[in-house]
Amino acid sequence: MGQISRDEAAPVRRSASTEPEPVPEVRILLAEDKDVHRNGLLVLLSQIAGAQVVGTAVDREELAHRAAELLPDVLVVGASMMVSDGIATVCRLPGGVSRGTVMVADRDTDELLLAALAAGVRGYLPLSAPREDFGSAIRAVAADGAFLPTGVTRRLFGNFRLIPRQADEPVELRLLSERERQVLLHIGGGRSNREIARSLRLSEATVKSHVSRILTKLKLRDRVHVAQLVWRLGLDGPRTLQQL
Repeated sequence: MGQISRDEAAPVRRSASTEPEPVPEVRILLAEDKDVHRNGLLVLLSQIAGAQVVGTAVDREELAHRAAELLPDVLVVGASMMVSDGIATVCRLPGGVSRGTVMVADRDTDELLLAALAAGVRGYLPLSAPREDFGSAIRAVAADGAFLPTGVTRRLFGNFRLIPRQADEPVELRLLSERERQVLLHIGGGRSNREIARSLRLSEATVKSHVSRILTKLKLRDRVHVAQLVWRLGLDGPRTLQQL
């Protein structure tokens, strides 16, 4: 019988696999009420590596239903579906529905950008943004991060200044009643009239009256400008009233 060589006798040792574990696909729910924009976004988002569009919605009611049903990682929502009375409200979805929202604006204006930031969206993209920005935004938001295109970030820093909170009560608040101050801060927090009415236990008609008086007293054009004022003064929510 032939002698067994050392190489033949040695047990075979298999090295541990060095292949990376597959990364879960980012599940996207697309909501856009304009057919041409929705179809274009559907094609664009479908081309993002590691992402999948799991559903679409054409109005807010369907968006809320589909989000609760599909539990997407990221919502991509057209600005026209997010802005109500000049301020974004669609982000007020039930907790756990989505890690974050990317707002896509067909008109890239400072007002829409501010509305998006006031609503707390994680990403903002002009419809004309480069294709690679959409992939970057989806991945960033899915990872609990945030994304603004370079040009938008540059404009944001160029147009806005952070003003330190004043020790004294802002002059603008002195013009308002206690209830009007509460409504003002809720507007700045991105809440709709219905949400404000529910929070303050008022009727929507009463809230609308308060909003109208706020605009008149402060000589502001619309709710977007109210939100801008709240942001400029550094007022971060209803609890601010307890600190003044």
